[in-house]
Amino acid sequence: MIPPNLVVDPGSTHFKILARLCAMPRPVRGISRAMLNRAFSDPRAIDELARARLIRQRGWHDGPGGIWVPTEAGEALLESLSKSGN
Repeated sequence: MIPPNLVVDPGSTHFKILARLCAMPRPVRGISRAMLNRAFSDPRAIDELARARLIRQRGWHDGPGGIWVPTEAGEALLESLSKSGN
């Protein structure tokens, strides 16, 4: 469930992060925190999406560190917002 104070609408950074992550092909899906911060300049949004379980961090297949990927809930939310035209 999305926290009531979390705003995810097409103009928000939260929506843009979800859209960027979901637009990637599944086999290569994921962006590091550093690249998300560089692209969106809003580290708070990453943390809020993670707390709301709309994105999660997973490890690289062959090295240290991690990348952020959308969860099923995040994908479903993005799809519903995209369909509704909000």
